[in-house]
Amino acid sequence: MKILKFETFNILFESASGWATILIFGLCISKYYGTWSQFFMVKSLLNLCLSAVCQHELNQELSFIPVECRQKLLEFFCSHDQLSASDCSNLVCSKYFGCNIPSLTFYLSAELTDDMLGQLTTNNKYVEKITLVDCPNVTDLGTLAVTRGQLLLRQLELRAMHQLTDECLENVYSPYLYSVDLSGCGKITSTGIRNLIMNNKNIRCLYLNTCRSLDDQVLYDIAEHVGERLHVLELDFPTSLADPAAALHYLSSKCPNLSQLSLARFFHESLEDVENNVQFVIDGVNLRDLDLYGNFFQLMPQLPPTVQSIRLSVSGEEDSEQLLATLMDQPFLSCINLIVSVREANIQAVDNANRLLCTIIPLLGPKIIKLQISVPRLFDEPLRLVTESLPNLTHLSLEINHLNTNILQKYFAGGSKSNASKLKCLKICRMRMTYRVLFAIARGARNLTDLETSHMPSVDDRFLCLLGGNCRQLRCLNINGCRLATDKGLSVLARRCPLREVRIRGTACTDKSIYTLAQFCPELEWISYADYSGRPKFSDAALQCLRDSCIQKVIC
Repeated sequence: MKILKFETFNILFESASGWATILIFGLCISKYYGTWSQFFMVKSLLNLCLSAVCQHELNQELSFIPVECRQKLLEFFCSHDQLSASDCSNLVCSKYFGCNIPSLTFYLSAELTDDMLGQLTTNNKYVEKITLVDCPNVTDLGTLAVTRGQLLLRQLELRAMHQLTDECLENVYSPYLYSVDLSGCGKITSTGIRNLIMNNKNIRCLYLNTCRSLDDQVLYDIAEHVGERLHVLELDFPTSLADPAAALHYLSSKCPNLSQLSLARFFHESLEDVENNVQFVIDGVNLRDLDLYGNFFQLMPQLPPTVQSIRLSVSGEEDSEQLLATLMDQPFLSCINLIVSVREANIQAVDNANRLLCTIIPLLGPKIIKLQISVPRLFDEPLRLVTESLPNLTHLSLEINHLNTNILQKYFAGGSKSNASKLKCLKICRMRMTYRVLFAIARGARNLTDLETSHMPSVDDRFLCLLGGNCRQLRCLNINGCRLATDKGLSVLARRCPLREVRIRGTACTDKSIYTLAQFCPELEWISYADYSGRPKFSDAALQCLRDSCIQKVIC
């Protein structure tokens, strides 16, 4: 097994029991000091212990270490792609290794097999949480094995498991099961969901996003069998609903305790009711959070008066007066996530989008927390409203070909008392900006945790260095297509910011940046590095060093 070597541990511990001792020591220290994310060295100590244990041939005695240590060891095997190694596989499949482990989590693991899942749970019927995300070699048989007899199961996540069918849910039965996430399981049908909720009457949270085989019947079954207990329902991107409006109206009227409802691209534009501008109705006496992303309504749906947070897509073609009246009639509405985009790149569509912004912002500005604008041109008046009349804005995304950059510069140059200082997320794509505007962003948006400045020719090392000096909370960085960004700028960011996601496609960064990230960013989880031609940009050795150095699985 190719793992980083730690000579100090080699000297102190030479036996399997010695490695078990140091693993327990690392776990105890981390518990004593509390949250790992707040104590960098403590988290590194546990990672050091795990790597040290895995450095040597794993002994069967490790099957008898405390359950918390075994669970951390299993997670380490998965995140570092070591499940297929013979000693790891033998240990995981041993008789007692899986005993009493309460949570099984496997994320993007191509090494996980049906047999491993069966061995882990043969002598363990105390699992409370099962998470399988995009594990291509796990079939219905593995899912049946891992869920068989789990009467204490509380949470089940089978996300992006495209190969699973209705059969995988046959053994799921637990009086304590309250959350089920089957998002991305395209072969699971309404019949499978009906059997699941009939056998598990206490489900309160149900996530069925991009389940393309579900039809209208699933909404009626959910309302019939778990309607009164349902609190959270996500039905994003359905593709097989014949009459979603009628099914949704029935569902929402039968779920009095539903508090969170997500319906991204739920209403297809080809539906007759959408074409005829029919107003839809969404009921719910306790509905608080509503997601309508990707639905473009001529008439805003009738909403219950309890809504507190809404995500809404608009284009400017809506009845602006009716839209505004509907939103202002919500007495508890305090958070609006507004996505403004044009559906046709013509002058009339651009004018409509700009006019809608000028209508909404003056009256609802304090309630707009997140704003995304994707239009060819943003006029000065709506841009000034964005910069001056959104005091609580935390997320701003601009994909605009033409705007007045002087207004943006003034917005970010306002200092600590300006609205820009409250931004947590800023995304700017394919825009031409002067260095003065970029430097104003780096100096003024000090609380950023997520920044995208992709495909912008003026982004260079000077901007990145200034960013690293001021935005010390930055975790996600996207500078794809910024060809003047080099190892120098990224090195400053890696040393000063707790980076977790880095996108550096089409930059001048080399292997040196990868080694720097490996040294200073142990929490890194995502890096996009391939050239736009699809060719690998960095060496295999550098990428392997990054994977071995990071605590979680690094998605490349």
